[in-house]
Amino acid sequence: MREQPIGEAVEDDAWPASDVMWPPEKEIGVSEAHASLAKAVAGSRGVRYFTAFIIDVPSDAYLGDVQMAIDEAAGEACGILLTTHVTGRDAATGEPILTQEATRPFKFPCGEGVAKAIASFCDKLKMAGIFP
Repeated sequence: MREQPIGEAVEDDAWPASDVMWPPEKEIGVSEAHASLAKAVAGSRGVRYFTAFIIDVPSDAYLGDVQMAIDEAAGEACGILLTTHVTGRDAATGEPILTQEATRPFKFPCGEGVAKAIASFCDKLKMAGIFP
């Protein structure tokens, strides 16, 4: 059986290849969303929250977790990137102390679904020099 080349499977309107990828996003409740993201979209109705971890394709390195707030009715998305860093060691146990940092929430127009919102947000992070 002949394996179909990737080029034959791609539609004309498919997104161009990206340097980042993520598994299917997962919907989360507002209580699971980072406080800065929830605050950035406070007052909006019908907002749904999603999360996914982002991987740099060339290096296969974990880049962080994206959280998105999507307001489909308004055609807007708001995203943050959460990264975790080792900031010290517990003196008693020797275990690393992990600190989570979040980028500032970034709002942008997006009415094309969650995957497109995450892709657009990752492009913005790359343009800002946050991603390699």
